[in-house]
Amino acid sequence: MGRSKGERTIRIVRPKDEYGLVVVCITVGNKVAHYVVREIRCDIGGRGFEVHRLGLGELYHVRVGVPDDYSCDCLGFLQHGHCKHEAALWALVKSRQL
Repeated sequence: MGRSKGERTIRIVRPKDEYGLVVVCITVGNKVAHYVVREIRCDIGGRGFEVHRLGLGELYHVRVGVPDDYSCDCLGFLQHGHCKHEAALWALVKSRQL
């Protein structure tokens, strides 16, 4: 039987500022991470975002849209074809928060 990773949530902790930056909090089980998100140009479909994890300096490029327009350059997405970054951003886009 596989391990459950716990409930996933995302919330905006600081709305978009004059520079287009949004701070979000992604929680997976008992792990919490904060990210600065900025929308970037995406010429290949979907919407593009730079996602910078606070405290660790990790920067990811995430693309969300219709199912074929999902991608992220994090290790989780590269290994499994999905990740918390694209799932979280898609939830915010779908709910019109981004």
